[in-house]
Amino acid sequence: MRKRAFTLVELLVVIGIIAVLIGILLPVLSGARRAADAAKCAAGLREIGNAFRMYSIDSKGWYPPSQLQPATGRTYQIDDVIYPVDSNGTLYNAFWYNFLQKYVTKGKVGGAVVQSFDAGNAQRTIFWGCPSWTGYLSGTAAGGTNVVQLGYGMSYWPTASASNPRFGAFPATAENSLIQSWGTTSQTGRWHREKTWGREGSRRIIVADSRFWSVESQPSSATNFPAAQPALVNSAAVGVYTSTGNQTMVHVFRHGKQPPMHDTVPNTLKAAGGKVSYNCLFVDGHVTTESSQKVAYEGLRLRFPG
Repeated sequence: MRKRAFTLVELLVVIGIIAVLIGILLPVLSGARRAADAAKCAAGLREIGNAFRMYSIDSKGWYPPSQLQPATGRTYQIDDVIYPVDSNGTLYNAFWYNFLQKYVTKGKVGGAVVQSFDAGNAQRTIFWGCPSWTGYLSGTAAGGTNVVQLGYGMSYWPTASASNPRFGAFPATAENSLIQSWGTTSQTGRWHREKTWGREGSRRIIVADSRFWSVESQPSSATNFPAAQPALVNSAAVGVYTSTGNQTMVHVFRHGKQPPMHDTVPNTLKAAGGKVSYNCLFVDGHVTTESSQKVAYEGLRLRFPG
């Protein structure tokens, strides 16, 4: 009696069918994972929104600044930590998340993003809570990862509106929440009350997926269409890409697909070819996942173009 067995042709057909099924299922599974990561990221932003409110309650209606830079020779203390923090010979100022750290449950804070902590611990905190953000590699930061750029950025223009500024790129420097030269008469920026941030709070973004610790929006072009995004690197500073005319530091491709690099403009992504998807926390506490770059501009400036 002959033993029955699959022929080579039959095996190849089965293998081909399996390969086709895998090709169909992989994009579906990848999309499901991106959606799950976006949902987890949004949940983290909601907790950050709660932390802002608790800070306001304890601070008699004030919100934290986006960053506080003490003047030379001055220090500022937050929860027994003296800023600027000296980490391996580098001084780090106090960021918005340092002010909010104690309002997030201890189990989720872990080694909350303090620059001298191991980056692995930092990435398990709610402030570095977006699973789609891996951070920048940096030889000078803890664990080889730049822990200042934690994947979320705070706006520092609480007074921006459809009529402010009437002319020019930004509201007056004195109105921003980025405090520089703190402790001297030359200080710029200041704390702002929750009610100031809360003007049109359902439209105003306070924290969003970001490649930088802050988010901003340059004036947009007259075409009403956002320009190509800069591909930010570790050394990128606020305002460094003003030449693009209408960029924002919201990471608009966080939960989507990043377009390829620009062919002729250095450190810039192409304007087309990607999929926009990012999370925003608004001042009133609600979080959205957006699919249009325009929302990032309108949420930070309350107008477009602006």
